Amino acid sequence: MDTVNVLLGILLVVAIATCGVAIWALLEGVKTARSMRVLSDDLDARAIPLLEKADVAVDALNVELLRIDQIVTRAEEITERVQSTSRTVQDVANAPAEIVTDIADRVRRAWKRHQAESASSEAEPRPAPDVEQDPGDLAGDTERAEHV
Repeated sequence: MDTVNVLLGILLVVAIATCGVAIWALLEGVKTARSMRVLSDDLDARAIPLLEKADVAVDALNVELLRIDQIVTRAEEITERVQSTSRTVQDVANAPAEIVTDIADRVRRAWKRHQAESASSEAEPRPAPDVEQDPGDLAGDTERAEHV
């Protein structure tokens, strides 16, 4: 046997082993493809109805959110109306007290003014020592003294 025949024998064994591995890989690929097809069919059968249910659920959720938004908007409007009404009632309720307070302030100022005027009429005004008095003022003072 020469080396060429030995090498051909080894090459033949390697080729047969390689063909066996290729056939095994091809069979595994076919099994995997069939399994993927079954998985895809099962996913289509189950996922599409689930997606449709999810779509319906999202639509229902959006409707409920819109309803809640309307309720909140109405509650805000009612709150604003209640605040406005409360301010109006408070203004109406406080109006008499404000009027009485204003009248009392006016009477108090008038009373103080009256007291100041009566106090100034009782005491004779004396000129300050550093201010010269007009001779006409002196004549008025003597006339006032004579009438008293």
